[in-house]
Order: sequence, then C-alpha cells, then structure tokens
Amino acid sequence: MKINPVMCLISLAAAALAGYGFFAANSGDEYRLVVTIGGGLCLFVTLGGFLALSSPHGGTGNIRALSAVFFVIFTVEHLIVSFLPTRLPPYIIITGIFLLVYIIVCYGVVKALK
Repeated sequence: MKINPVMCLISLAAAALAGYGFFAANSGDEYRLVVTIGGGLCLFVTLGGFLALSSPHGGTGNIRALSAVFFVIFTVEHLIVSFLPTRLPPYIIITGIFLLVYIIVCYGVVKALK
C-alpha cells in the first residue's frame, strides 16, 4: 500500500474544515473541543483510506468502499452529536468502537490482499 501525499493533505484539510464545522455547531457545549478533535480525526482516517491509499497490485476498491461507508457513519454520528444534546461518555465509547472496527476490518482486508 502506498500513500499519495497530495491526497493525504487534501484529506487533512477537508477533515480540519469538517472539524471546525463541528466546533461551530457545538457553540454552547462544554465538550465541543472533544467533538471537534474526535470528528476531525475520524474523518481524516476514513478520508485518508478513501482518497490517499493506492496499491500497485490493485485491490484498493474494498478499502475505499469500506472507508466511504465509515465516512458516512462518522459524519452522521457527529452531526447528531453536534445538534442534539448528548453526554460525553457515550460519544467517546461509540466513536471509539466505530473507529476500532474500521481499523480492524481495514487491517483484515490488507492482510487478505497480501
């Protein structure tokens, strides 16, 4: 697997802008910094898998599809957290579980491709 640095920077910029959007939407919440960092990190990881990964042997379609699905899941989750009153512990647990599932499944796909 190779990482395209230009697309990785674009993924970082898009995730940072989305994270700022979550920050602005959580203007009254006391944990808006956590939601901003969590949203930016999750969206960067999934966008990086969607846009920046390539393989000289092919087979990145599975990872791109998985990354696109989890990008939508994380976006919807963070929009819900941003606009509805929620508590911090469930947010951290749910986001952490989704991120770990994404990483484990991506790892399994990469291992299967080798």
